[in-house]
Amino acid sequence: MVRFSVSQDGIWAVNKAIESHNHELARSDDKHLLRSFRSISDENASVLKYMSEVGIKIVDAFTYISDEVGGVGNLGFTKRDAYNYIQKEKRAKIETRDTNSLIKLFKEWAIDDMFAWDVQTDEDDCLLNFFWVYGLGRIDYDCFGDVIIFDISYSLNKYNLAYAPIVGVNNHWQNILL
Repeated sequence: MVRFSVSQDGIWAVNKAIESHNHELARSDDKHLLRSFRSISDENASVLKYMSEVGIKIVDAFTYISDEVGGVGNLGFTKRDAYNYIQKEKRAKIETRDTNSLIKLFKEWAIDDMFAWDVQTDEDDCLLNFFWVYGLGRIDYDCFGDVIIFDISYSLNKYNLAYAPIVGVNNHWQNILL
């Protein structure tokens, strides 16, 4: 938990930070119940990605790689990890037409002078993140921005982007989207 304050000059300060866990960690004999986050080496990831792109089934690519290293036990990742890796790679590539549609929509909404937006792209000009705020949200922030919540608990979408609304509380203790 982190609590911030903002001075009249717009300077942010951390008022409170609690780093401790609020629950017990998994016991050693329960770790098999946790989701797998094993990493795939860069070399194996490249092979998986290439074979998938040329139309080879993931199961066949996995079998090929495991044969090359002397068996599944020498891989360090499972067949499920291979499927998850390829799916994540596919989702991470935001299609150009979707990016252009989003920017077109933002430009249409920008007829409201207080509407603000920005996008972040990588070196290949692929969309990484985007942000927008309506004029009313900015006005609400000026009035009620002394308590805000940056909520990142929403699930990722097909492009592996999290939806993270900034929420405030008005004078009636109602949530308002900032």
